[in-house]
Amino acid sequence: MPISLFRQLVKEYKLSPKLAPMFGAYPELSDVCTQIVDFTGVNFRIRVEPLAKEMLVDAIAGYRAARKANRPPNIAFLQGLLARSHELYASRYAAFKGEKYEVWAPFLESIPAFEERQKPGYVCRNVAEACPDVVSQRSVAFQLAARVMNGHTFHLYFEDYHVADHFADC
Repeated sequence: MPISLFRQLVKEYKLSPKLAPMFGAYPELSDVCTQIVDFTGVNFRIRVEPLAKEMLVDAIAGYRAARKANRPPNIAFLQGLLARSHELYASRYAAFKGEKYEVWAPFLESIPAFEERQKPGYVCRNVAEACPDVVSQRSVAFQLAARVMNGHTFHLYFEDYHVADHFADC
C-alpha cells in the first residue's frame, strides 16, 4: 500500500511531533489535513517549500498562538491551515512538453490527479501568471474546505464555529 502524500510530507519535514497534540485532541483535523495534502499534492510551490507544508506550518503556528491566548485551538488551527488556500490561484500550474502545455483548472481535480494523467515527457511546474479568476480568500477557503471535508466537519467548523469569518472577503 503506497504511503499517503500527507504522511510523506509529515515524515519528510518532521512535523509529526508538532501535529500529534492537535490530532489527539481533535482527531477530525487529521482527516482534514490528509485530504488537503492529497488535494494540493507535494509539488505545487509558490515559494521554495510545497504549499501544503506551508499550510501545515501556518496551522501549527495558529494552534500554538491560540493556546497561549486561551482561544479555541482547533479553530485557529483550521484558520491557519486554510489561510494560504487562495495561493492556489496565485499562479498557474501547468504541464509542459516543448510548445505544448496543459493548465490545471483550480478545484476541478486534485493536483496529483492532474500530474498523474499527464503523458510521459510532460513536466509540471508553476508559471508566474495569476489565474484570471478574481477570488477572495474567504471564497477559496470555502471551496477548498467543501472539497476536502466531510459534511459533518464542514458544518461544524464553517457554520457552528464560523472559521471563515476572519478571512478577507475581497
